[in-house]
Amino acid sequence: MLLTTAFVLHVLSGALWTGATLYVVYATLPRATDGTLGRAAFVDAAHRLLMVTRWTGVVLPVTGTYMIWRLYTPLEALVTTPRGWAVLAMLSLWGVMNGLVEFGVLRMRREVDPDLGWGRYIAEGFPVDSLAGVGGVPGSARLASVARPYLLASGGLAVLLLVDAALLAGGVPG
Repeated sequence: MLLTTAFVLHVLSGALWTGATLYVVYATLPRATDGTLGRAAFVDAAHRLLMVTRWTGVVLPVTGTYMIWRLYTPLEALVTTPRGWAVLAMLSLWGVMNGLVEFGVLRMRREVDPDLGWGRYIAEGFPVDSLAGVGGVPGSARLASVARPYLLASGGLAVLLLVDAALLAGGVPG
């Protein structure tokens, strides 16, 4: 029962995270880049993606570690089988994608507050109210241009994660 629960939480969290990332990349980033999406709406989308990234950044490793412990004993199966390589690829993609989202949103936030420290950023993210009271706040096009390479790369990795998940679900032999 615990393994099934881990699978469900893992898949739901992965779906939420990759879906949120692809939505921001496909639906909000282009509109923010051309200025048709307002700054507050784009910042809100980026902040919400960041919060999803952080929430799934807890759930995915906890459930993934449990599934590895249950399904890949002895652990050498992770480095000696195609399924193990797919799991390690997923772990690597996840880590890089997490970092890209964090750095993309951090770069946006530092456009508004150049002196922002890492600790305060981790505590706050980039909530819309951080735009209030700051003079000379760049528009959505500038914020999008700063985050664009990070978000596009994270979107590409989201697609690779989904392919990897599909292979693990039924296409990679044990």
